[in-house]
Amino acid sequence: MSRRQKHKPAPLRLVLLLLITAVALLVLDGRGSRLVGTGRSVAATITSPVSGMVGWVSAPLGAALDGATGDFTELRNENEVLRAQLAELQGQVDQAANNEAELADLRSAVGIEVADALPTVVARVTADRTSPTNRELEIDRGAEDGVGIGQSVITGEGLIGQVIAVGDHSATVRPITDPRIVLGVTSPVSGAVGVAEGQGSGRRLVLKLVERDREVVRSGENFVTSGFDRSVFPPGIPVGSFQLDSDGSLTLVPSADLERPGFVSVVLTEPRQPS
Repeated sequence: MSRRQKHKPAPLRLVLLLLITAVALLVLDGRGSRLVGTGRSVAATITSPVSGMVGWVSAPLGAALDGATGDFTELRNENEVLRAQLAELQGQVDQAANNEAELADLRSAVGIEVADALPTVVARVTADRTSPTNRELEIDRGAEDGVGIGQSVITGEGLIGQVIAVGDHSATVRPITDPRIVLGVTSPVSGAVGVAEGQGSGRRLVLKLVERDREVVRSGENFVTSGFDRSVFPPGIPVGSFQLDSDGSLTLVPSADLERPGFVSVVLTEPRQPS
């Protein structure tokens, strides 16, 4: 290999050298050098291939970016449409679930048989007024529907409470957990009889049995309204299941769901003053 070939600048080094020369000429041009005319021509000659290469690379890249931006906007719009459709479908599913729950409550409200085939009227619970010391339920049936003070309010699971106030198209119900409610109860299994009293919202009923019956009652045994003379509640309505409380007290766990009664039935007995 000859000495001339050994010291021949590499192509990359040559390009860098030409770029440095072009920059230097442009600086001189900015300072008003006499080499301006020549420098401008040389700089243009040197940089034009480079500029062309940059343009050749950047043109398709810019087009690609523009295309990608358009695709992203389209995808985002489609995503928003899909989200809206999903929200609508979810709303339909939720509404269907609510309708099924209301239908189940309605079936439960009319599913209990009252002694002597007493007439009933189905009502919806429209309000739940709960305070630390009291709780009352509002229903959408009243005097115009045959509802009267003292009548029993039930669901398919059991006794809910008693009507204590009546308007033309509404009534107020006192739940059986209220301390002012006293129920005569009996067990169809053991024949035990006694009295159940409320202890407040969310709590069990206290069960007071005739002394001789205390030994025959078993845990889980169901009690119903006794319907004895002067009782304001018709006989045979489920009240609760027997449990022995932690302090040794005899209690009844209410048969009906008192926390969220959607529909109820009012037993249209002769109106009586509540206890």
